[in-house]
Amino acid sequence: MRTISAIAAALLAGSAASTSLPVSAHESHSEEQEFAPKQVGAQFMVVETTANDAAREPFLRGLALLHNFEYDYAAEAFRAAQAADPDFVMAYWGEAMTHNHPLWEQQDYEAATAVLQRLGETREARAAKARNAIEAQWLGAIETLYGDGEKEARDLEYLAAMRAMLADHPGDIDVRAFTGLAVLGTSHGGRQVPLYMEAAGILEPGFMTNEFHPGILHYLIHSYDDPVHAPLGKRMAERYAVVAPEAGHAQHMVSHIFHALADWEASEKANILADRVVDQQRAASGRPSSDCGHYNEWLVYALLQQGKDASQRVAACRVAAQEQLSTGARNRLGFGNASSYASIAAWHGVDTGNWPEPMAISGDGFILLRMMQAHMRALEHMDDPAIVGEALNDLRSLSGEFAQVLSQVAPDDRTSTPWLERAVDQVDAIRVLASGDTDAGLSALRAAAEAESALPVVFGPPAIAKPSWELLGEQYLALGRFAEAAEAFRKSLQFAPGRRLSREGLEMARSGG
Repeated sequence: MRTISAIAAALLAGSAASTSLPVSAHESHSEEQEFAPKQVGAQFMVVETTANDAAREPFLRGLALLHNFEYDYAAEAFRAAQAADPDFVMAYWGEAMTHNHPLWEQQDYEAATAVLQRLGETREARAAKARNAIEAQWLGAIETLYGDGEKEARDLEYLAAMRAMLADHPGDIDVRAFTGLAVLGTSHGGRQVPLYMEAAGILEPGFMTNEFHPGILHYLIHSYDDPVHAPLGKRMAERYAVVAPEAGHAQHMVSHIFHALADWEASEKANILADRVVDQQRAASGRPSSDCGHYNEWLVYALLQQGKDASQRVAACRVAAQEQLSTGARNRLGFGNASSYASIAAWHGVDTGNWPEPMAISGDGFILLRMMQAHMRALEHMDDPAIVGEALNDLRSLSGEFAQVLSQVAPDDRTSTPWLERAVDQVDAIRVLASGDTDAGLSALRAAAEAESALPVVFGPPAIAKPSWELLGEQYLALGRFAEAAEAFRKSLQFAPGRRLSREGLEMARSGG
């Protein structure tokens, strides 16, 4: 399978979606589910279609779900539209689009092209089924997205096709929405602010005319979910959760803005709602509730930033992770409950000092969990050079294994490796500090922090459980070097706004300890 993945948004402590470390850390649904969410913003779909009456409703619902990144549910809706109108090309276009996840750096090329081949075996055969000129343009655009060549080149070709469509149909709100998303999808390897602002410039006119369109709201939130631009996204956050109350991802997405604004109470509430929606959907399909996953991760982080007790949620996710360990790895990297638990356990340990017992792992799977446990071991035993040295060796070895597997499953991924290198550098600096060479250790830790700052800003919790600027500030604080500590904490807060330990450290540095 030609799948482009980004590693799980929180490889070293936290997820998505553009960044934080990769693979779909977002909630997914069973292909056999019977539940179909209804209140997802379909009433705001204004696209004119050539579908027959029976296909129109599932198509519009699928389109709204696609805008909400509820990909599995959207695919089901598009298949229902195909069954009702077998030659309706947009139903096949929609299902094929569910296999492209641009902000998560994922694409299932084989699955998407299989959908298109059900419409017609060749590009010409498919084009012949278009019922009007704009359907032909939609098909032409997706043919470039799943055409020949490497993914990054195809992303750019697809963007060019969408720009041409927007020039021809500036009043078509869905063309505008998908063009904005296509711009975001060319920001390979992390957030490139100029591209994100270009996307916002395309999407903002759509907000002026269709202020409740789920795609416009969703993609503008992604455009603005960094600390500098988040105030602009409050307008969208106020509307989006109301527009799609049965879309868990929509409920969660508003927390991207709250997180960037350090409004932890609002972020907590948003992710409680998102988790509730997912659990209701799971219950309707006869499945148990989930105690791990993307929304639970953000919820735990928001609780910790308020100084609230998150221990029960961490413990519940550990049980789910243990179940995954007992049944075998889903893949060598070990995505799923195990990697989700690793993230929240690391945050909880950093924040409270209550470090978990390492989980026993048999075989050579679950690389992500192994890496996180090595990192946590170094943070827990920072004053013990032997333990830190062992943890560093494990982390280096596992990072090499991780890179090897990553090159096989996600050869185009450019987001994960830099953050993995930063984690190794941080633990190496801890090793030098633990050896007693304070000056060299501080210098190494500062270099690690500056390297983290040079990477694209991540949305969501920090990509490393303990940001190096915060760790450096604490080292300076312990040495009584208060001015340097304050500088380090201020830099930490630039990249992790409102982070509780950095705020408290800055207050202590300002007061002289």
